[in-house]
Amino acid sequence: MNRLLTIEWLKLKHLSTLKVILIVYAILLPLIFYCLSLMPVYEQVYNHQIYQFPDVYHYVTYISSFFNLLIGVIIVVFTCNEIKYKTQRQNLIDGLSKKELILSKFYVVALLSIFITLYTFLIAVIFGFSNGSTDIFNGIRYIGFYQIATFGYFIFAFFLANLLKNPALSIVFYLLSTFLEGMTGLFAKDYSQFFPLSTFSTLIPMPVIPDGFEYAMTEMQRASLGLFYVFVFLYVSYYILTKRDV
Repeated sequence: MNRLLTIEWLKLKHLSTLKVILIVYAILLPLIFYCLSLMPVYEQVYNHQIYQFPDVYHYVTYISSFFNLLIGVIIVVFTCNEIKYKTQRQNLIDGLSKKELILSKFYVVALLSIFITLYTFLIAVIFGFSNGSTDIFNGIRYIGFYQIATFGYFIFAFFLANLLKNPALSIVFYLLSTFLEGMTGLFAKDYSQFFPLSTFSTLIPMPVIPDGFEYAMTEMQRASLGLFYVFVFLYVSYYILTKRDV
């Protein structure tokens, strides 16, 4: 595992897209959450509870979830560059098996997902403690759900990049994927909540749900389905890599 991660890090540390997107995310997440308190309707709509446990977990993860597609671009660019510049082929020539090749990418996606989740958790905890709240475990389940959602989006990005191979096409399709799935859902409203990206997004639902709206599944059911889609995208990516002449 350490050897595979070292190989991937030597390639990732020179990727400027990684640095730019992560810096933008790291700055904007706490800034946007803090700015909620400056809104004219803050007292009427949100009140101070959003900065206290358990609500702080829900609101921070919800805001952070909007960055998942953006951060997923890192996975797309990195994977497509490896295909374009024959890096994967060189890794195989240097002695890696195809199983090790897919494992190395899995480790990168998993660690990036864990890093994003831990940073989101840290922001929530800082805001929570700063506003006099101490029950840190109250509502912490949203961090677990966010981890699944983040990992799901990143594995989906990895799957698309391996499927399409073209960087520009993969990025466009990835960024439009939520919209395209939503349009498909208009013709299958009874099943739209079961679609992959819809499942990931509903793991962290809107904190204020409109009256009369109900989800088709419970939180744990959505989490289980999300993990299932993660496995599917990972397996299909592995199948593509094993069958393709890289």
